Amino acid sequence: MTKFFLLKYIAFFSGCVACFTLQTQFAVPAVIASCLTGLIGSFIPFPKQYANHPYAAVYAGSFAGMCSQGLINTYWELAIISLIGAILYALTTKVFTGFGGKLGGIAFVSVALFILAKGLAA
Repeated sequence: MTKFFLLKYIAFFSGCVACFTLQTQFAVPAVIASCLTGLIGSFIPFPKQYANHPYAAVYAGSFAGMCSQGLINTYWELAIISLIGAILYALTTKVFTGFGGKLGGIAFVSVALFILAKGLAA
């Protein structure tokens, strides 16, 4: 279970950082950056025992990485968002199976929780 979660976190973080970097540093539109991240992430060889979960985590991370630079300032913040997203993904693995919007929902909730916590801490 620990390996599964760690792989989810790394995949989510990779997708999040790749999309955010493409959008902020290279001026690629957010939707195109997410698409490119998902496409490139689909070619990464992950162990067969994890099925499609790492690929889904990369894509969910790319959705979270579509955030505005006005909300997210550092890569540490992306790491925290990725941690929240990986936890949510791991907790909802068997929930909403076959329904659309799960990955986008996880991305939205992880970013929203982080922004809410950041606002409360300030």
